Amino acid sequence: MLLEGDTVRYIKIAEAKEGMKIAEPIFNEDGSLELLSAGSVLNDRYINLIVRAGVDEIKIYEASDEPPVTQVPNSASLQANTVEKAAQMTGEEFDIRAFKTELEEMDEEDYGPVIKSVCNANMEIHVLTGEGNIPFDKKHEEMITKTKEVFEHLKTANDIDLDLIKGEIVNALPDMIRNNDVLMRLRQLEETDDYTFQHSIRVSMLATMIGKWLGYAEKQLIELAEAALLFDIGKMKIPGFIMNKPETVTEDEYEVLKRHAQFGYRVLMMTQGVTSNIKYSALQHHERMDGSGYPLRLRSGQIHEYAKIIMICDIFDAMTHDRPYKKKISPFKAAEYIAWQSGSSLDYKIAYVFLSNLAEYFVGKDVRLSNKQTGTIVYVDVNFPTRPLVKVADGFIDLVKDKEVFIEDFEG
Repeated sequence: MLLEGDTVRYIKIAEAKEGMKIAEPIFNEDGSLELLSAGSVLNDRYINLIVRAGVDEIKIYEASDEPPVTQVPNSASLQANTVEKAAQMTGEEFDIRAFKTELEEMDEEDYGPVIKSVCNANMEIHVLTGEGNIPFDKKHEEMITKTKEVFEHLKTANDIDLDLIKGEIVNALPDMIRNNDVLMRLRQLEETDDYTFQHSIRVSMLATMIGKWLGYAEKQLIELAEAALLFDIGKMKIPGFIMNKPETVTEDEYEVLKRHAQFGYRVLMMTQGVTSNIKYSALQHHERMDGSGYPLRLRSGQIHEYAKIIMICDIFDAMTHDRPYKKKISPFKAAEYIAWQSGSSLDYKIAYVFLSNLAEYFVGKDVRLSNKQTGTIVYVDVNFPTRPLVKVADGFIDLVKDKEVFIEDFEG
């Protein structure tokens, strides 16, 4: 939209100068990703980005002779100000200057290789098994303790002990995937007030199960488990008075929260031995197949398969556990949401594998229905995994046909 007194014209990219304002969006070579929005003010970094994208001509605003409008603060300044205000309101001490510096450095990061270097491996089928039924957090208490220490370390540092985490995962892997009843396994984990850490443990277990169902070999299962354990570590760099805010965050605070994907990528970039697969998982787990995600608004083919797995596990676990600002919902409602998003924002194949395997272990479970009845799941249609046949006191209710009734939660 033109401002009063402005006109537009096309120029060659060689004529572009800092301070010029572009008048139409600029996309990458195949048109799948918007690199710069209309109204963006050119600087050296943006000009280099346009050149790398192969664009040789751009449309710019040619302003009138009226006094220029005051420039809007860049995102780093705006977000640092948001954090500073939140700190003052809560009385917390926080190093705003260091936080702003990290934001500015992330803004200068070149994400070109991320967009162009994603590869999704077709992996051979090789399923591991394990024994016993001891709750995971009891059998692997040392792993959980050590991993939590790694997370806590990130609040004041920018590196992680990858060898320690990998070693613990190798030891725990057979137990992470030994039982396909993932809902039972997740309930075995003791709830604590450290949501981010517990969430990462659960997502790692869920993702590893999906990897098993997809036929991943042992090496890839270990790497996927690492990626899913570390995908959210960027949240350790977000101030706790925003991260753990008991009420819904403001729009400006949400923009700060969204930075955790880039923070995580930044930490992993600084850690020796981290594979690109793990780095991309941290950066891309909030991207979506239709380009509606963040931080890069990537689309299906640009997103790594690990990130596609983790985003489904992240959503499912977040919806089925209490958060500081939101109460949990039943696994069935969460599964219905994933089914609904499948093929649009979420990967269809991975969602189908997850939901169909999850539904297999619904059979025999006692449930509470929205019509106040209780019953037992006796059959699940693979095409409608969240709408099973339920045996109640006076007969059966087929939720595929009776769409007014739904499962509230498990009974007991």
